[in-house]
Amino acid sequence: MRRNMAGLLVFLFVMTTALTGCSGSNKLNSTAEAMNVGGVSVPLGEVNFYLRYQQMQIQGMYGAFFGEDFMNQDLMGLGTPYGITVRDTVVDTLQEYYVVEAHAEEIGVSLTEEEKNQAAEAARAFLAANDSKALKAMSADEATVTHVLELMTLQTRVYENRAATIDTEIDPESVAQKRISYVVSSIAGTVDEEGNETELTEEELAEKRTQMETILADAKESGDLYAAAEAQEMTASSMTYGRDDNYLDEAVQSAADALSEGEFSEVIETESSYYIVCMESTFDEEATETAKENELSQREQNAYTEWYTPLFEETEISVHDELIQTLTFERIFSTPEVEDVEDEMVETEDTEQEPAEGEE
Repeated sequence: MRRNMAGLLVFLFVMTTALTGCSGSNKLNSTAEAMNVGGVSVPLGEVNFYLRYQQMQIQGMYGAFFGEDFMNQDLMGLGTPYGITVRDTVVDTLQEYYVVEAHAEEIGVSLTEEEKNQAAEAARAFLAANDSKALKAMSADEATVTHVLELMTLQTRVYENRAATIDTEIDPESVAQKRISYVVSSIAGTVDEEGNETELTEEELAEKRTQMETILADAKESGDLYAAAEAQEMTASSMTYGRDDNYLDEAVQSAADALSEGEFSEVIETESSYYIVCMESTFDEEATETAKENELSQREQNAYTEWYTPLFEETEISVHDELIQTLTFERIFSTPEVEDVEDEMVETEDTEQEPAEGEE
């Protein structure tokens, strides 16, 4: 969720208390210019602090699955260590924050004195809660932490401002969702290591169709597509879809749309698969509400993007790559187990706002 100012500050404070780091070099010129955004110098210390803040959160989410050193691994198969991807994202995000800071007042958005005081108080509490070694590794001083908090909050305020301008009227039919269950059996050929494709024989195709016909007959008799599929060592799945979605093959969606609740299609043949479809609900209320919320969220994102993108494109930005590349991942950041963190978060969370975009 997008958090109000109090929630954001509590999150930063609670989740970084007793921050620890492993051994690693830490010779960093925090005051050096890491990049320049529209004539405003961005110090390396801010980039480092925001990077470590993101690194810490990601470590908490994925460290148990991929190991402590996963930031130095090519997790995505892109030929690049995952930490470099995170670092690039941090650089992009801070550029966005600085562009927003330069133009927010043009649409009447600025931080209140109360919000600025909250940021400063949270920064001081953060500094007091962490030892000097951890703070040094994060380039965390009062000015740096305060300004990053202000940047994050200001971007949220601008996003909210643009989101408030959208048209909230939605055509009910455009978001109405149906729920189906289905079984699919691939009839595509096999491909060997050299890329040579071998199509299924007529006999193999016939066997697959017979299997699907058996599933369909059993499902019609029992009313349970899942059990019928399982009896043939197949698996039935379910999904929702709307009028304008393109998740389903056209032939499958057409057959599904012709069904009433509880009805089964015949075996549907596409270029690559056989399908059986059961219409579970011609109007899934929960999925429809989710689709409506997603549409509104997309409109909000579009409103913000339409405001921000031209400003970003006209802003002169220079990045000192040689300095950015000194921000490596030999040091592992982690957080201790903190009791009742979720309770504290709930008390300060604004549940009416939208998920933050682009945050790691």
